[in-house]
Amino acid sequence: MRRILLLVGLCGCASAGPAPARRPTILVDSRGVTLGDQPIGTHVELKSPPATVWIAARKAYADLGIPLTFDNPPSHQLGNPDFYRQRTIAGQAMTSIVDCGSGPEGLNASSYRIYMSLLTSVMPADGGGSTVETTLLPSGQDITEGSSDRIPCGTKGKLEQMVLDRIAANVPKS
Repeated sequence: MRRILLLVGLCGCASAGPAPARRPTILVDSRGVTLGDQPIGTHVELKSPPATVWIAARKAYADLGIPLTFDNPPSHQLGNPDFYRQRTIAGQAMTSIVDCGSGPEGLNASSYRIYMSLLTSVMPADGGGSTVETTLLPSGQDITEGSSDRIPCGTKGKLEQMVLDRIAANVPKS
């Protein structure tokens, strides 16, 4: 029933304003199919080689209190594809990290359980150094209502930038 109301609400709002800047995409994960914002990676170029940046990236996740459960050098990716937080992450209010819409109680991100996939890629850059890209894909769940459905959320880019800033800070100065 909730999905029908959401669909009706979205259809009613479809002509209310300009088209969104971000294109929606269909996402498939272990829970099924959902519609959400197309993930956009935040990236930085560093002058250090990928092996050095890889170590700095591992430390960045630990510094931010994000468990590192995926560490795959052949794919050049590390991070955590499935974890959750509620209210805060890395010392920041969840409302400053993600946008899950709002309800009668205010911003949903302040009370929802926020599930996240946070992955970082470390690739060799043209001309030496490394290109580092971090992508966050969040979804939210209203656990106060006993709902099992998750809704797609948008990222504000702040957590991704925090990861990149921490990686850059952890790279040894030469």
